[in-house]
Formats: sequence, C-alpha cells, structure tokens
Amino acid sequence: MNTRTKRWVLAVGGVTAVAVIVAGVMVLRSGGESEAERGPQRVAPGVVAQQFFTAVMSGQAGQAATLTDAADAARTTITRVQQGMPGASFHAQLGRLPQVTDGTTTTSVDADVTWTLPGGVPMKYATRAELRLTGDRWLVHWSPAVLHPQLTEGQSLAYTTTPGDGALLDRNGQPVPAGFAPVVMGSVRQAVGAMKGTPGWQVAIVDATGAPVTVLQEQKAQAAPSTTVTLDPRTQAAAQAAVDQVAGRAAMLVAIQPSTGEILAVAQNATAGQDPLALYGHYEPGSTFKVVTATAALTNGLATADTPVECPGKATIGTRQITNEDSFELGTVPLRRAFAASCNTSFGELAASMPATALPEAAAYFGLASDFTVAGITTNTGKVPPAESVPARVEAGIGQGQVQATPFGMALVAATVANGRTPVPRLIREIPTEGQQPTALPGGVAGALRSMMGEVVTGGTARDLAGYGAVRGKTGTAQFGDGTQAHGWFIGYRGDLAFSVLVVNGGSSKVAVAATGTFLGAL
Repeated sequence: MNTRTKRWVLAVGGVTAVAVIVAGVMVLRSGGESEAERGPQRVAPGVVAQQFFTAVMSGQAGQAATLTDAADAARTTITRVQQGMPGASFHAQLGRLPQVTDGTTTTSVDADVTWTLPGGVPMKYATRAELRLTGDRWLVHWSPAVLHPQLTEGQSLAYTTTPGDGALLDRNGQPVPAGFAPVVMGSVRQAVGAMKGTPGWQVAIVDATGAPVTVLQEQKAQAAPSTTVTLDPRTQAAAQAAVDQVAGRAAMLVAIQPSTGEILAVAQNATAGQDPLALYGHYEPGSTFKVVTATAALTNGLATADTPVECPGKATIGTRQITNEDSFELGTVPLRRAFAASCNTSFGELAASMPATALPEAAAYFGLASDFTVAGITTNTGKVPPAESVPARVEAGIGQGQVQATPFGMALVAATVANGRTPVPRLIREIPTEGQQPTALPGGVAGALRSMMGEVVTGGTARDLAGYGAVRGKTGTAQFGDGTQAHGWFIGYRGDLAFSVLVVNGGSSKVAVAATGTFLGAL
C-alpha cells in the first residue's frame, strides 16, 4: 500500500464496510467493486450520508448543509432545530449502506435517530435520507423529513419545559417580583417554604412562529400549588412612595381592605428599617385613640355626636392638667366639633367620667384587644389596660399614658369604622387567620363615627386632605417620653381602603397628613 491510500473498517448497520482514502477523498466499498471506487473523486452515497449525519451530530449546520442539494434551506432548518433543542444531543445510527452501480442516480439510507434530552431521557424514531447523484457528486436530497419524518418546510423541533414549582403571586395573580414589599415578603417566603414541584417538558413540531403543531413526546409537570398574598402592587407602591418622602424620621404605613380584612400594603422608609415595626411596634396613638374614646362615650350613654361639650384651652381634671395644641379653645360645641378639632380637654373630661373598664371594652370593638395569628407575619394590635384613677383615664382618653397601639392595630380601627365590624386580617389567601373576630359596633355607633371622621377632613385638623375624595379619618399628635417629643399619626379610610400612617417623633400630625396625601394622590 502506498502513502496515498489507507484503509479502515467502519461498523455501519452490522455490515462491514471498507473506507478508503484515495488522494485525500474517502470512498466506500461494501463487499465488492463499486461505482464509487472506479471514480476516485466521487464520494460514495453511503459515506455522504455518514458525513451529513456526523456534521448534524457535532452541531455543524453549515457543514451538513453543504452535503445537500439545497444548502441554504438545509442550513436554516438544521440551525433552527439545533437551537430549538437546547441541552439535547442528536445521534444517528445508519442502517445498511447502499450499493450502487453505474447508471444509478438515486438511493437512500435508513437511520435510527436518538435525541438524548436533558435529564438523560431518550426520544427515538426512524428516518430516511434520500441521496441523488447531482453532476458528479452524491448529495443528500434535502427535505426537513431527513431530521424527523413528520417535519415539513417551515417547521422545526422545539424542546420546552414547564415549571413545576409553585409561584408566589400578588392579589392580581402576577408573580411577586424581587424587592416587592421587603418588610413582609421575607417572612412570607419562610412561611410558605420552597413550593417545590416536578417540572415537565415537551418536544413538539412547531411552525414558523414557534407555535406547536404536533407533540412528539412529553412529561407533564407535577406542579406544586401556588400561594397568593393579598398585597396590591399599586397600593404597595403608593404606600412606599408616601413613607419614602418623609426625611429623617421613621415612617410607616399599613393599608387594609375593610370588606375582607386583606392586607393591601405594608411599607416603611429607610429610617424605619426592615424590622416590621409597622406590624408589631407599640407607640402612643395620641388623638387617633379619640375614635375609641368617642365610642366609649356613645356606648355608655355619656354623649352623642351632637351633645354639647366644653372645649377650654386648658383644664385641670383631677390632678392632671391638660391642654389643647397651642391652647386653642372653642367654648361649648357639639362633640363632633370637638372631635374634628381634636380637643384634648373635651375628651379628657369625658374619659374621667367613665368606668375604669370603659376604654378597654370600647377598644375591643376595634380589635385592639385581639390576638390574631396572621400567616406569614407577626402582628400585635394594642395595649389598653383598665385605668383605675382619674389621671390615668384622662391620659388614656387622649391616647397617652399606658395606652399603646401599633400602626397595624390602628389600621384595623379605621377598617372597623368603615366596615362596622373589625375584619379578620389576612395576608396569605390560602392560609386562614387564627383568632376571634370582635363583636360588631353597636347600632348607630359606626354611622356617628363615620360622620365625625368626615368632619375631621372637611373642617378639622386634616383639611389638607379635603381634595382627595371622600376621606374620613382622625389625626393624632402623641406626646411621649418627657412630653417634649411627639409622634405624628393619621388613620382613615376612603371607599374600601383603610390605612394608618405613623411618623415616629414627627412632632405633630401634619407630617403624617402630608404622607397620607401622597399616598391617596397616587391612587
């Protein structure tokens, strides 16, 4: 044998074929003398088929296409098939190679194809490559069916997966994005766990747009159930923007849907940090607690919304001296007017005349004595102990002294007025809240409170919110410590949206009212 001719044996379809390189060109013998051997520049059709499938197997779409009689069309389809089967490997086992004689212009080769899909799953089928003598060359006669017998022009193969894991969805059914409601979503994710399922997959023939035409093989996903949080993206965004505009002070906002108790938003600014103090941090509620004091007066027969009360600028009640903001005085006015103006002296006098348990009993109507277990978060509502002494009752009547509440609890107060009964709060729809729903407000009380809270906005301490629709609420300036500092509050509702806003050490309610305007204006 000279240096220009070498032989080796290939196993193809169980038949021993002898491949010969002559002057650098491989030709094939299968048994005896062949037409290909007599024409040393003509590669035998079986070898062309072998070269074609080898190029496809190695991902060389351009090389495979040159071995066909329609290179451009072949290159386009082969490339698209390869791109449509990511992570899958192609293998073809050729059957008996053809023996051709002089004058033969067409032949074919059968192939057993195996795609090894991601995860090692095989997809097997048989196909056939037709070869034609074109000029002096054997070429694969191009048809998409060479790659799969059901493929036609313009079609391709596509491997797609279907996730099996459950998703965390917002109240609109959309996946919760990263960074959404960070104060609560960390604990929610811990509560619901990984929600792992088994993913599914599908191999299909697809048309030019990628739409499935025929499913060839698939495994259905075994999906884990998804979990829905009640948070509303639009309300959450408005809440976050509202607290973020408060500079240098911790600011918090909680929003609840009165009709359902579903929590719509929980937001804190950077100064407040990520510890969810909006849900369980206790603060003096200040004059926002006058909603509870007014309820105690109404239910104990001490006053109605129209009962005349004195509103001096300052008063000594028992041993406790109490003043209004800037010592304003109104004289004798209906209780509703004293409520709208946030007259401390009027409400301190009312509280002093109540039994020790009157304020705790009234607070219970609003959920401030409730112990709810809300899935996904830890919450507290408030602390309203009995006030045995007159000075203690005076302090409690204006939301100071030993009375404390959380922003979450005060949002429930506003929701109770809107609903007529404290709604049971919920954050994860699939997991009910544990806890006893408080008794509904006694007849006539909710209506009186709604009217009084409306006057706070139309002609009282929250007039800056008059342009934001039918808002009803109550402001609060809550002194704490040595009395030289104060938290700023606003609680209220508009339609089916109840909320509380707290600015820690904000100085007065004005900063909370401004944040509320930002919140409502965005909605």
